[in-house]
Amino acid sequence: MNYIQSNEFGSFSTSVFKPTLQFSITLLYSNLRNLKALIITLGMPVLMLLGFWLPTLGGDEESQELMSIMFPAIILLSVIMPGLTQATRLTRWREQRIFQRFALTPVPLANLMVGAALSQIVIGVGQGLVTLLFGIVIVGLNLKWQSALLVVCFMILAAAAFIAFGSFVAALNRKSDIAGYVFFFAIMPLIFLASFPPEMMPESVNAIIPWLPTAMAIELIGPLFLFNQLTGDALFAGLGLLSYTLFFAVISGRRFQLDV
Repeated sequence: MNYIQSNEFGSFSTSVFKPTLQFSITLLYSNLRNLKALIITLGMPVLMLLGFWLPTLGGDEESQELMSIMFPAIILLSVIMPGLTQATRLTRWREQRIFQRFALTPVPLANLMVGAALSQIVIGVGQGLVTLLFGIVIVGLNLKWQSALLVVCFMILAAAAFIAFGSFVAALNRKSDIAGYVFFFAIMPLIFLASFPPEMMPESVNAIIPWLPTAMAIELIGPLFLFNQLTGDALFAGLGLLSYTLFFAVISGRRFQLDV
């Protein structure tokens, strides 16, 4: 059985796309019913957004500039927080030996992993859209519709990358609570490092920041909020996020295969 599953893991089987989609929809429905977890994951970015937005009501130019800098990071935080759910869910499945049960189903494990990730991507993008709408309607961001469409596309790419990272964290940790802490305390510094202007950082740190997945995501969406256009580094950032997604997905998939 291990040998069969290992061969199937290398390629996503299109013949079982329908049950994979059904599995994803079931998980999505389960997530939406868990209102407490949904409020927590959405509440943190919204509270941060309010914290940066309220001081701008007094017309302070410095506060408005800080808001324009931090808003892309808050959008990113909204999108990637479901990766925390992915990390804890997969470690719980391992603890409960659910992967062994999946191996007895006619659907390859690869398809089920993709289905689980897809449900989290939908939630992440949905939360990002809520934050984006808040920024457009309440904060008054001047975002053209073409830029808004690009932001949504980059949300999907960023969500895929960091949910794959959540799977990677789960693959390296045996306890669900530890996996959650590792994901959270790894992501938060990366977001803040990628958010601050280069002149605020040492040169040694600035040399590393462009290679961070958080910096790549902000490089894609940040200029759209500020200037309604992409920069010359957008291609590098997009390919970098895609590479991170594939790397984390392949490594985590192979590690979880060992549990079957």
